[in-house]
Amino acid sequence: ATTRKKETMNVKDFTQDEIDYLLARCNFVNYEKDLFVLRAKGETIETIAEILDISYDYARKISQKVNKKIIRTL
Repeated sequence: ATTRKKETMNVKDFTQDEIDYLLARCNFVNYEKDLFVLRAKGETIETIAEILDISYDYARKISQKVNKKIIRTL
């Protein structure tokens, strides 16, 4: 059986132009924008949860919503 590594979206690898484009077009709300900006700076979900004073699970859920918005926008 072949194991497949789950692909992850590395926001920290986006260019500043790409980040600006996504911020303008994705309609991020509440913690989504904060999480996106912190991910773009290379912060981990664990660190972002601490910074935003939310649980890791909630930060992960927001991250998934952000990823879906990014994918729909691209």
